[in-house]
Amino acid sequence: MTLGRYPYTDWWGNLTPQDEAIVHWAIKSVGAVHLAQRHVSELSDGERQKIMIARALAQSPIVMLLDEPTAFLDLPRRVEIMQLLRQLARETNQAILLSTHDLDLALRLADKVWLLSTNGILHVGAPEDLVLSGSFADTFESERVEFDIASGEFHLHISHKGEINLIGEGMAIIWTIRALKRVGFLVTRSAKSSLVEDVTQTQISVEVISNSEQVLWRSTNNNTVYTHYSLYALIKFLDCL
Repeated sequence: MTLGRYPYTDWWGNLTPQDEAIVHWAIKSVGAVHLAQRHVSELSDGERQKIMIARALAQSPIVMLLDEPTAFLDLPRRVEIMQLLRQLARETNQAILLSTHDLDLALRLADKVWLLSTNGILHVGAPEDLVLSGSFADTFESERVEFDIASGEFHLHISHKGEINLIGEGMAIIWTIRALKRVGFLVTRSAKSSLVEDVTQTQISVEVISNSEQVLWRSTNNNTVYTHYSLYALIKFLDCL
């Protein structure tokens, strides 16, 4: 960790009390005090990345340049590291410039994005500005993947299997929509009172019923009602229709 203060040491490589204080501050800033006494070979990838960021902070830089700091980390650690960097930029008033393939996190956390399109044009601006201008969707457009400007997410091009009329509210309905879209169904929403009319139009209707004890799904196809006790079972049933 003290290697971060190497540019400031004397000919003998000695650290001053001020250097020691800066090193301690850097470790504390990244939440790694409990890791300071452990050997680097004992650290996980996420923990090691925290230590490397602390070493960079100990150099007292005006600008930190980071090359894919979340590479090889699992999703929770990627989110943690990106949130840490955002927090450090706010608290230390330092600029942090990094390259990343975590596009979702960049959209959520970056103050400014430098986006190099496939035709070599550099687009610079707030993430939301690049989305609204169409630059983001154009840059990452492909035959199999598209950027959904409404949700800010990437979606695979999947052949539509049909239309599902969905009834329900709450958290379960959100994940039901995700599950149905994932396997290729077009989802429409309606009030429960219009269930009969909607079933006639779309032929297939799914109602999500949830309470404090369980969640279940009732599908209606050609006036026949089926009950499913998991999204897996519901999707398996719909795939067989």
